[in-house]
Amino acid sequence: MKFAVVREGAHQLRDRLAEKLVSTFVAHGHELCDETEGDLQMVLNLANADQPRPYRRRSRAVYVVTLVAANCLPDNAQREVYTLLVRSLSNLAIYAIPRDGDVDLHFTTLEAGFYHIPFDPEAVYQHVLPLATSQLLIQNEIIPDLPEAYWRGTPITQQMIHYGQELDHLGVLPAPFPIRELLSERDLRHVYRLYGITGLSYGNLSARESIPELGPTTFWMTARGVNKAKLSGVGQDLLLIRGYDSTQAAILVSVPPRHNPSARASVDAMEHYLIYSTFPQVGAIVHVHAWMEGVLSTQQNYPCGTGELAQEVVGLLQRTPDPSRTAVGLKNHGLTITGPNLDDIFGRIRGRLLTQVPMMT
Repeated sequence: MKFAVVREGAHQLRDRLAEKLVSTFVAHGHELCDETEGDLQMVLNLANADQPRPYRRRSRAVYVVTLVAANCLPDNAQREVYTLLVRSLSNLAIYAIPRDGDVDLHFTTLEAGFYHIPFDPEAVYQHVLPLATSQLLIQNEIIPDLPEAYWRGTPITQQMIHYGQELDHLGVLPAPFPIRELLSERDLRHVYRLYGITGLSYGNLSARESIPELGPTTFWMTARGVNKAKLSGVGQDLLLIRGYDSTQAAILVSVPPRHNPSARASVDAMEHYLIYSTFPQVGAIVHVHAWMEGVLSTQQNYPCGTGELAQEVVGLLQRTPDPSRTAVGLKNHGLTITGPNLDDIFGRIRGRLLTQVPMMT
């Protein structure tokens, strides 16, 4: 893997930690390069905690880790470190704090995981490498070929609107993160160009609807970054997924002629597509940033939208007694819940969801 280091100012603790991290990556055979290299995979962004400079990567394939250091954690640490991640346009933010002659590292991810470990360069390397080398599969091909009978929605899309509101009532639908309050218009355009993201909102719903003329695996899914408590219509907040094109690594999205040109499928669309393709009995999927006791969990906190996360979730489901009607955990993230339909899923989860996701190192 080729990686680069960019630096803003100087900070004794931050720069000392970064030197050890760089040495560890190089010792494992990775190549330290200039940030202008065309096939760069990771950037270590050494930023200031108070006013982090955004790093505008040239490609979505570049994984950005922002490292800052300070004397203590800010008040409301989870929110402030997440704000640091957003402002620096990073995939992973690390906040270093000295403690009793040692250093604690506090991590946060775009999925809002927030956990800490003592500083050990080898442990950090083993944590970061799988994330930095995972493959995002979030590109969409938008095709205006949705049959007219579906333009105004169906009973299934009406169910999705209803259950989006119920997620809000259950208290497991965090408020959309105010990305527009934190980023300049230039940075917002940059984020949309790379990721198709117009906002940060958590959780999603999908439900199978058989439309044979569009393909063998078709399902409705909430769009990227929308407020699931206030879903609107087809081609806006609800999109029809009709397949996956492996030649261009793109999710195929069928829309009516009149649609929101900025709308993109949820970044979890590949995971849902793989589940529906593998398990024909699955009729609906709910993803929430919540937890349930006794669930199997992924061992690595791969980013949303990666092929690695999709494959690991399918592998977990295959280990359960009934993959078509179960729940599995996503490490430091939340739950993926399957069922024959949304009525069944919500009947099973009411009263069982824990709003606090346990954080694991």
